Amino acid sequence: MALTSTSSMPSTGSPRVGAVAVVAPYGEAGRHAQEYARRGWKITAVTLPAHALPAQHREGTDLSDYPDVIEHVGGLRRTARRLRERGVSAVIAGSGIGVPLADRLTRALGLAGNDPGTTALRTDRGVQAAALADAGLAAPRVLRTASLAGALRWAESSRLPAYVVAVADSSAAAPPAVCRSAAEISTAWRRLRRAAHHQTGTHDLVIQEYLPGRQYIVHTVSSPASQHAVTGVWAEERTSQHVHTRSDLMASPSLLVRSLYLYAMRVLDALCVETGPARFRMVLTGRGPTLLSARAFAEPPLAAELFELTAGIDHLREAVRASTTGLVRPWVDDQTVSRFVSRVSLIAPREGVLDAQLLRTVTTLPTVRHVVGSLVAGAAVRKTVDRQSSPGELVLSAVSRQAIEEDYRVIRAVERLGLYDGAAL
Repeated sequence: MALTSTSSMPSTGSPRVGAVAVVAPYGEAGRHAQEYARRGWKITAVTLPAHALPAQHREGTDLSDYPDVIEHVGGLRRTARRLRERGVSAVIAGSGIGVPLADRLTRALGLAGNDPGTTALRTDRGVQAAALADAGLAAPRVLRTASLAGALRWAESSRLPAYVVAVADSSAAAPPAVCRSAAEISTAWRRLRRAAHHQTGTHDLVIQEYLPGRQYIVHTVSSPASQHAVTGVWAEERTSQHVHTRSDLMASPSLLVRSLYLYAMRVLDALCVETGPARFRMVLTGRGPTLLSARAFAEPPLAAELFELTAGIDHLREAVRASTTGLVRPWVDDQTVSRFVSRVSLIAPREGVLDAQLLRTVTTLPTVRHVVGSLVAGAAVRKTVDRQSSPGELVLSAVSRQAIEEDYRVIRAVERLGLYDGAAL
């Protein structure tokens, strides 16, 4: 099954060499620069002035992989002129905060790209839900507001079993909170309001209906020729406290994946995605796949080299390929997927210390291919309340799903045996 859709004739995809501007490459460890350099492209990083950055990014970022850096000062025309002088033929967002400027620069340079007038569709949870509802697509009921009082009034009038409070900017790393009472909404609102200001520079949040069930992450890439392709689908599992436990790469030819794909194609059009990468978080409801949030930039995956080796999937690399060749590559068929891949989050039930012997047991299991995070014997860990507070992740890969399941059960058993009850160094 070729998971691709074309609304017009694609380009020939002939390799070309050009120059690219990566806007606001914060927190991506130079991966955009490295991928474009592999293809012989010239790279320019476009940074934002300190006063325009949220607090999270004001301490700067490592731009050593970028041979050329310019700061966006003096207005759009000045930055566009400087990029034109460099022969820039592609503009991409290096992070969520760079999406609005990347859209505007693309238009100013006369390049194929997304309409800057529709940027909010690709960056704002509240705007996304409204657009999908207008298009007749499944979407959660939602209110976008900076007012806690307004959120509480909306929740009282909606009378739903549970709600989700989240930062309106879909690129924010702060995890949403599931709330079942006015008190829980108030507590989550204050915490996420601070997180929103720190990470995005605004206080805007959304409150929306909670849609229970397994969540799915769908990666897509669109070409300038309006060709869309799914480049990967991951199924997530969470605890009853909504803490991430594992993500499993899904094989493409299945009815479930097909339904996620068809919905994603319609979402891409509803959110006016014409070029570049997108990342959708979905859940299955009685109406079928339902979008929870969308992002319009590619984040470097953890252990990217491993994912490429085991599954041939790297969202960022596929996005770079599309911008340099004009082609998107449809997701691999099951005949070419020779290995299964899972990402397992360690979950500490309380503060503790990593036990040396038990840590060695889980990190040397047959299917463990990579360790993400500082998993060091004797290191202190805090209670896991979300993915960011997990002690670390283990990437499992094997030729059979059964082998992964066996090692997954061992990991959870070792945690119960005392993985976090070690002695401090």
